[in-house]
Amino acid sequence: MDDLKTFELPDAVCGGQAVDAEACAGVRKRGRPRAFDPDVVLETVLEMFWMRGFANTSLDDISAATGVSRPSLAATFGDKEALYLKAMERYRNNISRQLDVVLQCTGNDGTLRDIINRYFDIMIGSYTGETEECLGCAFMCTALNEAPRHESIMSVLQGTIEEFDLRFERFFTKAQELGHIGSNQDPKVMSQMITSLTSSLAVRARAGASRADLQKIVDATTSFLFP
Repeated sequence: MDDLKTFELPDAVCGGQAVDAEACAGVRKRGRPRAFDPDVVLETVLEMFWMRGFANTSLDDISAATGVSRPSLAATFGDKEALYLKAMERYRNNISRQLDVVLQCTGNDGTLRDIINRYFDIMIGSYTGETEECLGCAFMCTALNEAPRHESIMSVLQGTIEEFDLRFERFFTKAQELGHIGSNQDPKVMSQMITSLTSSLAVRARAGASRADLQKIVDATTSFLFP
């Protein structure tokens, strides 16, 4: 055993200079900063799913369009289904923020018909966009096909419908308290009528209806419901 030589480890080297080993390890642990903006990626992904649908949009397509590798996409967003749901959440949140401003019934926001028409202005604008493409609703028009095969998409779809129903039920309940609609009218039923019309407009927009076509339907319906 006396013949064994004792070897000393050389000083730790970091960046070409000897430094404290623990300090050097700390530099390595920081890792590389993310080289892309998740919000920008989600916006691109939303447009892709919106136009192509869920099944026809692959992770390779998304990687090519965003310039982000598949491993980086997975690390940041999860699998394709999770990425889809995050993109749709972004879409829903954007619409909800606009509706929070418009769907106020305080007695000082114009007539009930004015308020509902402003709501439909937002939805029609979302469904038709600034291009000649047939858009419809990014979520409803893509989720309906996938919901039977994906439990998470089915759950979010059901939750979205319920959320819109409840939003309008609260709105019409307040309108009833202020005397804008009669006591014999059911806020829940009126809510379902508005959300059903919203879904119909989304499908028609997806099928190629123009903004003018959709506006005619809205004008005729709201003048009937809120004379």
